[in-house]
Amino acid sequence: MKRIILVIAALALPFTSGWSEELSVDYFFKNPEFTQVAVSPDGTHIGAVAPIDGRRNLIVLNLETMKAVAVTNLTGKQTDIAGYTWATDDRLLFFVDADGNEAFSVFAVDKNGRNGRTLFQGAKGVTFFPTSMNILNLLDDDPDHILVAINEKRKAYPDVYKMNIKTGRKKTEVSNPGYVQGWIADNAGVVRAGVSDTGEPDKLISRIIYRADEDSDWETLGEFGFDDHGWQPVGFTADNKKMYVASNIGRDTAAMYIYDPASREMGAMIYGRDDVDIGGPVMTRKTHELIGVSYTTDRQHIHYVDDEWAAIQAGIDEAFPDTENYFTSIDLNDNRLIISATADRVPPTYYLYDRGTNKLRFLVKSMPWVDPAKMATVEYVNYKARDGEVIHGYLTVPHGKEAKDLPLIVHPHGGPYGVRDNWGFNRELQFLANRGYAVLQMNYRGSGGYGKRFADIAWGKWGLEMQDDITDGVKWAIAEGIADPERVCIYGASYGGYATMAGITMTPELYKCAVNYVGVVDLAMLHEWDSRVESVKAWFERAIGHPKKDKARFEATSPINHVERIRAPVFVVHGERDPRVEIKQARVLIKELKKHDKEHEVLIKEKEGHGFRKEENNLELYSQMDAFFKKYLAP
Repeated sequence: MKRIILVIAALALPFTSGWSEELSVDYFFKNPEFTQVAVSPDGTHIGAVAPIDGRRNLIVLNLETMKAVAVTNLTGKQTDIAGYTWATDDRLLFFVDADGNEAFSVFAVDKNGRNGRTLFQGAKGVTFFPTSMNILNLLDDDPDHILVAINEKRKAYPDVYKMNIKTGRKKTEVSNPGYVQGWIADNAGVVRAGVSDTGEPDKLISRIIYRADEDSDWETLGEFGFDDHGWQPVGFTADNKKMYVASNIGRDTAAMYIYDPASREMGAMIYGRDDVDIGGPVMTRKTHELIGVSYTTDRQHIHYVDDEWAAIQAGIDEAFPDTENYFTSIDLNDNRLIISATADRVPPTYYLYDRGTNKLRFLVKSMPWVDPAKMATVEYVNYKARDGEVIHGYLTVPHGKEAKDLPLIVHPHGGPYGVRDNWGFNRELQFLANRGYAVLQMNYRGSGGYGKRFADIAWGKWGLEMQDDITDGVKWAIAEGIADPERVCIYGASYGGYATMAGITMTPELYKCAVNYVGVVDLAMLHEWDSRVESVKAWFERAIGHPKKDKARFEATSPINHVERIRAPVFVVHGERDPRVEIKQARVLIKELKKHDKEHEVLIKEKEGHGFRKEENNLELYSQMDAFFKKYLAP
């Protein structure tokens, strides 16, 4: 293996032992200096999201001079940039919503900040499943256009348009032939496949449609019911003749295969594992060749199928042995790549790798003030639930402390389905560990990536076995001597907020305090909100339950009905513009807490949604959370 040359600034990690002093809330939660670093198609510039005047803005840096230009000028009264992408060598697209409502507007601008144009205007109000524009293909061979899907005619079934990125004008490329929910374009930018339902949402049948070219008729390649094993297309081969698909037919976990739509034959497996699902294909940009398949066990990995790229990864890992090193962006010639080097104690540091010269060059650090020596280690753990199911998770232990008799914060993730916790740098974990708390995260049943069986055993199990997995994690930590049973709190967001409230109503003896962040407390109310889209309503009633058919279960597992059982103080946090868990959920909870004279604190922000984005609101949130935990988890 040819050794990679590190040109500037090797990543030095001076890890030391000993207790770390208490660091400020600002240290963890002020905006990072650089995030979302991406190289331009011609490899001459990088884009990044950076704080300017209290808001995250889009900047562009010249790779030769590292001189930065502010491309946007959002200020304090406005919201932050949510994300962006390079469209051409000279033009970028960026996304902004209306204070957290997730109805994203899309704008185009030149890399010098000029010639701004609104391409798509998102709604100002708050609604479930807003009209949105999704980019399907950047059309690298057409500098004036991109391919987009917009659901402006029917909420769940978008049409496809070719959009001019200079004028915003669009023309229809594909009118939805029926009930397609997601489209896939080939490498030439021709829409060739889609994932559809049948127009009868209650049947919950997923249909794969395909056409040989843009002049051919659509045909059905397969149909799979909710409980069936099946497959989905995830991309096209370099010659656009076959498809890469993720399939769990004949197995529990999804693996990567090549599928021939002409003969309707599934080819040999490219890569699969028995323990976890594959994530997706890793492909070059210029040649569209498959170079690897991603997957996540305790950490994220790529299984390389290309020797050159495997050698590149090995060389980078040799240069930075103490971090996980990911390719996050690539230029149009497959020559210059952005590398993110990060670890549990290390925020991302970005490097430029040049395949032509085999050199690595330091670019920027996302949070340069963070000292890894003061951060905590995140360890992979597993335990058995009461029914014998193995639950995987992560334990963060305060730096310099032994994992013994510690105050514990249980931190279940949101979702819940198809989502999981991962290993890596996490500002919340490090903040809580810096305060002296151990933090336990668990990928309870239904979490993503663990195969079909693990997903299936979670359907309809909110507040039941899914909650037992969390409860059993607490009991495991106590039995192992990690947690002090008199100092356990629970904190979660979204579904994690539901699990938090379920925890303190169903097992009130376990917890001394709780933080419910944008969480669900009433399943019937959630059903009413989600039912505004028929296909989502049908999925909800199969995956979670039906408010009439499952009325007794909904009442038993909705925390709002059991507030009188609560013993622990509760901190309720929500954004008024939340499009996923409406603010009404927090309002009814606060009312019930007052009615039953339960100790509680409240933080509701008018211009936030499903989680706070604005720096000043995050600083306020975590300052209040800091005081809250100190009050109830004091040594």
